[in-house]
Amino acid sequence: MPNPPAAEILDAELETLLARAGIRLPDLRRDAVRAAYADLRGQIALLHGRYGPAAEPANVFRLSPAEDK
Repeated sequence: MPNPPAAEILDAELETLLARAGIRLPDLRRDAVRAAYADLRGQIALLHGRYGPAAEPANVFRLSPAEDK
């Protein structure tokens, strides 16, 4: 897994995303949201680098609803 970005970069990225979405974050929640965002970025990086295109399923199963008898 790649190294996480520096705290300043992470803060700037989070502030940009919040501003772009028009979200005003109360100061009391800022630390919790920052920690959750850092964790989310780590999980995305872990999952993104885990599987390649060859791991995708070759087909998709679809179940049709049972017909009334």
